[in-house]
Amino acid sequence: ERAEQLGGDNSILGALTVQTAVAAYTGREQLARQMSTRAMDTAARCGAHRTAEVTTMMLAFLEVSLGRHAEVLGVLDGILATFSVTPTGTEIISAMFIPDAVESLVALGRAADAEPLIAALEANGARLDRPWMLAVGARCRAMMFANGGELDAAERAARRAMVEHDRLPMPFEKARTRLVLGQILRRRRQKQAA
Repeated sequence: ERAEQLGGDNSILGALTVQTAVAAYTGREQLARQMSTRAMDTAARCGAHRTAEVTTMMLAFLEVSLGRHAEVLGVLDGILATFSVTPTGTEIISAMFIPDAVESLVALGRAADAEPLIAALEANGARLDRPWMLAVGARCRAMMFANGGELDAAERAARRAMVEHDRLPMPFEKARTRLVLGQILRRRRQKQAA
């Protein structure tokens, strides 16, 4: 409402982007898709391509939440192509898509394509001491190890991610890591711990 009162595409775009994120995180698929379409149209109209990327990342999150891994990669195609050219950009604002891309790549049997994304998170997280990069990088590494059947290494990586989550006020991300850890423990036949 405030954005509409202020007027202008930039105000509206910010509001639509936030509405897309809230709808995606609360599982309201249709609303997320409606808001994202409006946001993308507004971004195109005012030339705000970087802001449109946030909406694209929210759509990828929605698709991964629905278990639609091929669709995730379709949504992220342009962003992934750009990332391969400049792999140093792993701050959350421009790289919140990486965990969703990695999860999808691993699920689709394309672990080798996920490796540079994981390596960038790990290296930049260590260099800059960024809890988000370290937490999701370790979670992604755990998925990669588990995919290769290296369950001991996968559990260690997932537990390392949980330690980093203690420095990160993002309970949803921590829950995603707990889910990965639980899946690993179940595969290791530690059903009670899982």
